[in-house]
Amino acid sequence: MDKFTKSDHCRSHAHCRTCRDREGGHRWREQIAAHFETDGVDWPCPDGLPWGYEGKSKGLGDTVAKVIKKVTRGRVKPCGGCRKRQRRLNRLVPYRQGV
Repeated sequence: MDKFTKSDHCRSHAHCRTCRDREGGHRWREQIAAHFETDGVDWPCPDGLPWGYEGKSKGLGDTVAKVIKKVTRGRVKPCGGCRKRQRRLNRLVPYRQGV
């Protein structure tokens, strides 16, 4: 069995936000652990990313979500409508990447 942290899935950094979400990403990490060799379900990030890492904002929706999380101290959990708004705002006002 291949080690997940050495795989292209991990090295691509496409899943960092989900992986580093200790509670929300738990089920995702369980599924990964069923298919790859891992150090338990809450394995350390090979790049040293902390729990709660959110990555760079892709657009205005991500920024609004981060502000809401910060202002409410994480007590307001995003619902389906919140995520829909976030995706829509990211599409309408994307940030330039790699600049």
